[in-house]
Amino acid sequence: MDRDQDQRERAYKIWEEEGRPDGQHDDHWRRAEEQHEKTEEEAAAVTEANQHASDEFNRKNRKKALPIDRPPSSVAPD
Repeated sequence: MDRDQDQRERAYKIWEEEGRPDGQHDDHWRRAEEQHEKTEEEAAAVTEANQHASDEFNRKNRKKALPIDRPPSSVAPD
């Protein structure tokens, strides 16, 4: 969904929640924009926190490659 459509839907929801008052379109549109910006900021913060946690997890759990133990060959050399 594009940003304008999302904002229209948010503004419409605000308008409905307030009992569909006349003459407050600009206020509803502004509040919808503020809600969208807040949501975007929160999503960015969560993404950053998740990336940090993932990096930290990977850093702590990185193990050195261990040599692979292979069983002796069952084929006898000629």
